Amino acid sequence: MNSFQVIAIFGIIFSLVAHVILWILDKKVEHFVYLYPTWVAVFIGGMLINPYLSKYDDDHHHHHHDHQH
Repeated sequence: MNSFQVIAIFGIIFSLVAHVILWILDKKVEHFVYLYPTWVAVFIGGMLINPYLSKYDDDHHHHHHDHQH
């Protein structure tokens, strides 16, 4: 998963938590449910651009040291 997809997952989780809190407090926020398709769109957008992002991820920034003593 890339950063867009991670953000979308956390967005859905936090939106659900906020939704439950609003339900417990018996509050209503107009158009609150539009957050869910927005997070889904962010996730799908991240999925669509993933091939373009992955070509820049060439593993040169990972350093693996094998220390044997």
